[in-house]
Amino acid sequence: MLAGATAGLLVAALPARAATEPSPELAQLIARITEGAVPERGRITLDIPALVENGNSVDTRIVVESPMTDADHVRWIHLIAEKNPFPDMARFHLGPRAGRAEVATTLRLAQSQKVTAVAALSGGGFVLADADIVVTLSACIDGG
Repeated sequence: MLAGATAGLLVAALPARAATEPSPELAQLIARITEGAVPERGRITLDIPALVENGNSVDTRIVVESPMTDADHVRWIHLIAEKNPFPDMARFHLGPRAGRAEVATTLRLAQSQKVTAVAALSGGGFVLADADIVVTLSACIDGG
């Protein structure tokens, strides 16, 4: 009985994993990346743990629903970690020859924060997904 109550408290303490409004700084960075276009939610999945023990190694996977044809494909996927010393984490360039719009990588996170993935579509639109991550042991504390 006590174990169930403790587990319930732990789950209640975790942050919501999606669709919160970005901070003004994050919104400005997204606007710069998308050249002012407002990205839509949907068609993109950001698979990242909600709670990580070590910010030095956070496995992340991003998948965008796309046929990856010459006429309809993902051009790039951009990763942002708003509270890292350098929030622009990575940009993965794709094209129709990639076969599928999927990337997997390992991130370093400086602290608990929101991680955002933005994808540019060949038709000129953008899609976005984000997640709030709790980090118990921070990384990037040296500014690197």
